[in-house]
Formats: sequence, structure tokens, C-alpha cells
Amino acid sequence: MITGHFISNRSRGVRSFFSGLIGLIFLLNGVPWAVLGGPFPQVSATKDTSGSIVAQGRLQPTGGILKLSAVPGDRIEGVRVEPGAFVEAGQELVVLESAGLRRLELQIAELKLADAVSMHQTALRQAELGLEMAQGKLRSAEQIQTQARSTLELVGKQSQLLESLGEQIRGLEAIRSNPRLRGAVGSLEVEAKRNQKMAAEVEYERALQGANQSIQSAELLVAQAEGVVREAREAREQLVGNPGYRPLEKQIELLRLQLGQATVLAPGSGTVLGVYGVAGERASGLPLVEMADLTQMSCLAEVHESDVGQVRLGQIAEMKSASLSRTIRGKVRRIDRVVGASQMRSASPLARSDFRSIGVWIQIDPEDVAVASERLQLQVEVRLEK
Repeated sequence: MITGHFISNRSRGVRSFFSGLIGLIFLLNGVPWAVLGGPFPQVSATKDTSGSIVAQGRLQPTGGILKLSAVPGDRIEGVRVEPGAFVEAGQELVVLESAGLRRLELQIAELKLADAVSMHQTALRQAELGLEMAQGKLRSAEQIQTQARSTLELVGKQSQLLESLGEQIRGLEAIRSNPRLRGAVGSLEVEAKRNQKMAAEVEYERALQGANQSIQSAELLVAQAEGVVREAREAREQLVGNPGYRPLEKQIELLRLQLGQATVLAPGSGTVLGVYGVAGERASGLPLVEMADLTQMSCLAEVHESDVGQVRLGQIAEMKSASLSRTIRGKVRRIDRVVGASQMRSASPLARSDFRSIGVWIQIDPEDVAVASERLQLQVEVRLEK
């Protein structure tokens, strides 16, 4: 029957499908999962068979690489160093054309400043001399005032003489008014005493008026002298507090800053790693010179976040690469706090590169610094011992 034949053929097809599926399963058991798109094994591992932590690291100067640039637009006059040269702090590396002009402007400003300082010192000495003279006049006026007051005191004592003459006259008059003693004192004697008192009163009034005028004159002299002293002191304080050469000092500071910008100087001692400017071209703001202190070297290792808990300060580390003449060693000096994506890929094609890591800074031993400094920014394999 046609129907039976169709069912029989369909049964044979199903059996063939399941037989092929079973064979494919057995075949796939011998194929790595990586070939089928499954997850990669963690070959980068973070640990080797001995239990040491393995990571990727990069060699670099401990103080970093300094990238020195200049003000954009200025033309380069000359380059004073070459790659590999050792330079001291403050040494000229690159000189720009504006340096000559700034240096000339600075010299002129310094000459002007010297003249202004000399003139200010002369004016200050004159002010001090004027103050001393004013103080001398004040002392003289105060002495005159003291003498006038002394004279007034002496004049005041003459009033006692007037009082004594008045008592004498009253006594003589009392004697003349006594009938029994009237003959003892004559009228001429009383009149003479009265004339003597009148003359003394005239002299007293004249002396008193003169003394008062002297005091008033002395007080006026003192007030004038005090005003002169005050003005002289204010003039001196103004010269001391506001020297006229201050603007020149600010101008010199600005010129020195501009001269510093027109010359690229070494901020510290170190080795020139690269020179990227030539005489005649204009500075663009990009680094002209790169330099670093190669006496101390470090390695920044990216340690898997799950292993960083086993890293400790002072832990010994080994670093190796085919580009190094030998394996170098160092000690952990710092462990970062921030966790981030790994930036260095392992040389193994099967190693994971999407894990998160923490930076571990390794200070390279002094005896290995020379080897490490030959390959800056070199990626190395780091092995942290237990």
C-alpha cells in the first residue's frame, strides 16, 4: 500500500536522524569548547602551578616620563640636547626665538629698576633728614615753651611781693590811725610804700603780659613744629610703604616668566628620551622633549581583583620578557585602591583580557635598574612569590 510505504520510509528517516545526532555528540566530546564558541579557560591565570600570582606589567621610571612643551606659535631657535644625553636641573633643552627679545627687555627693565631704586633711596634719605630737622625744631619749640612757663612762674612769685607791700602799707596805716603811735610813722613813709607798690604792680603786669605772650608764641611754635614733623613722617612712611619702583618689579617678574616660557629647561636631572622639535619650526603645543630619571625604575602590574588580597607590601616579584637580557626582581611598594579594566593583554592567545584588575607598583631592585631602563614601557610577565 502507498500509505504503508510512506510510513516505513518516514520511520527509517527518524532513525537515521537520531543515529547521526548521537554520533555528533560523541564527536564533540573530543573537541575543545573554545572551537565551538564556548567560554575560554582562564589561561592568564592568575596563578601558576606553584601558587604564585602571575600578571602583566609595564616597566617605567618611578618618577614618570616628563613631556616638555613650549608656548604654541613661537619658532624654535635651537635644540641643545640629543636623545640619551644626561641633563642637570635647569639646563637649557630648547631655546625659542623670543628668548633673545625677552632677555633684552629684561636687561632694560633691570637697569630702569636700579635707577628707580637709587632715586627712591635718595628721596627716602631726604625724607629722613627732613624728619630729623622737623623733630629738632619741635624740640627747640618745646624748650622755648618750657622757658616761657618758667618765666610765668617767676612772674607769679612777684605777686607775693605785691601782697607783702600791701600788708606793709596796711600796717603803716594802722599805726598812723592809732593816736598813741601816730607820731612813729610819717605820711611820707606811707606814701613812699604806696608808690613802691604801684611801681611793682606796673612791673608785674608788664612781666605777666610778656610771659603770657611768650607762652602763646611757644605754643604756636610747638604746634607748627608738630605739623612739620607729622608731614615729614607721613612722607617717609609713604616712601617706605609705596616705593615707586614696584611696577618695574612686577614688569621684571612678567618678563622673567616670559623668558622662562621662551626656554625649555630641565625641571630636574635625568636622561633625554626623545627630541621631537627641530630648529626653524614653530612650536605646536606638543611635547618637544621627553626625559626621565632612570636611576629608579618601577613596574606597574595589573593583578586580578580576586588575587590582590594575597599581595602585600614588600612582597618579592620577578619580571621577565624576551626583550630583557635577564630576569629582574623587585618588591611591592604600593597597592592601588581603584579597580578597573585591564589594559595589558597577555602574550597567550587563550588568555582572558576582559577581567578587572588593580594596579600593583613594584620597585625594581637597584642592581636591576640598568637592565629595566633599557626598555621603557616594555610589557613584562610579573610573578609575585608567595
